[in-house]
Amino acid sequence: MRKKHCHICENEFSTLFRVQYKQPKEWVFVCEHCLLNIKPNNPHYKYGGTWKK
Repeated sequence: MRKKHCHICENEFSTLFRVQYKQPKEWVFVCEHCLLNIKPNNPHYKYGGTWKK
């Protein structure tokens, strides 16, 4: 099973979300928990797809 690390919490997951969430705009992979923390009321948030095992 393939796994990647979350850009924020650095834990390993088999499903991550590709997002931009701060300046400068950079595509990173984050887990669902971190996504739910950075998404609300974030003008820099942009979804770029889901990475799965």
